[in-house]
Amino acid sequence: MLSPRWRWALPPLCVGTSLVGVLAAWGADVDGDILSPTPSFRPSFFLPVPTPEAEANSVQLRVGAFAHSVGASEAGGVDANLEVLLPRFPVPAFLPPEYAFLVPRPQIGGMINTGGKTSYGYAGVVWTVNITPLFFLEPMFGGTIHNGDLNTFSPTQNELGCRVIFHTGLSGGLRLTEHWTALLTWDHISNAHLCPHNNGMNDYGVKLGYTF
Repeated sequence: MLSPRWRWALPPLCVGTSLVGVLAAWGADVDGDILSPTPSFRPSFFLPVPTPEAEANSVQLRVGAFAHSVGASEAGGVDANLEVLLPRFPVPAFLPPEYAFLVPRPQIGGMINTGGKTSYGYAGVVWTVNITPLFFLEPMFGGTIHNGDLNTFSPTQNELGCRVIFHTGLSGGLRLTEHWTALLTWDHISNAHLCPHNNGMNDYGVKLGYTF
């Protein structure tokens, strides 16, 4: 059985996966000239569509707004999000170009709660897995440091257990233009039961990114 914390994550993920499938089918008929030198999209059933080199080697600034701690003690309020994606790590010479999606990009960001609840800063990596030239999935993984409660069993705060914990999540993204990107994101922090208490936090929201 899934814990109550993870049950809240399943419906948005299922909906998001369904939407990505619909968008991918539509995107298969979209001309890719704006984002890729390839004149049209050719679906691949085994490998993602390559990310344009100019995008992979750029810096992207993102801003967003998230529903705070959905389904947990701190539920309610809004988190303001600011995030920077750095250029992709160098692709090893032995790795074929079609497998470049396995090489992640560094990620640095923060969630600032507007109501005085838990805020946190995070750093880690993200992988860009393109479904079509326009639509992509972006899993992320790293660590976070927060200012929230650790173990006081408050009815209005999450007991996060440790000050430094894991940060993970998943985005579904849409390339609006060569520079602008919109994302729907599930953002999760917890300690994977490595600390005495593990009342993790799930935020759901939207981000808008600009590639320089």
